[in-house]
Amino acid sequence: MAVDKEKTKGTIEILNMTCKGCARTIEIEMRKFEGIEYSVSFPDKSITVVYSPKDHNLEDFQKEIESHGYKIKR
Repeated sequence: MAVDKEKTKGTIEILNMTCKGCARTIEIEMRKFEGIEYSVSFPDKSITVVYSPKDHNLEDFQKEIESHGYKIKR
């Protein structure tokens, strides 16, 4: 994932992502955000997001994930 100068890359650890179905759910929910790139890793229990800080922040993504019952490592 290439990150240009106007974008930021962040990783969120998801503590209770227990299966590939969980990863799929998170992928589907991340589609709600326009203009981002993301990669969900079930083995690492994390998601890496490339986004423009003008449009989003890491907390936006964390709140969306938590709204589906997942716990985030802070």
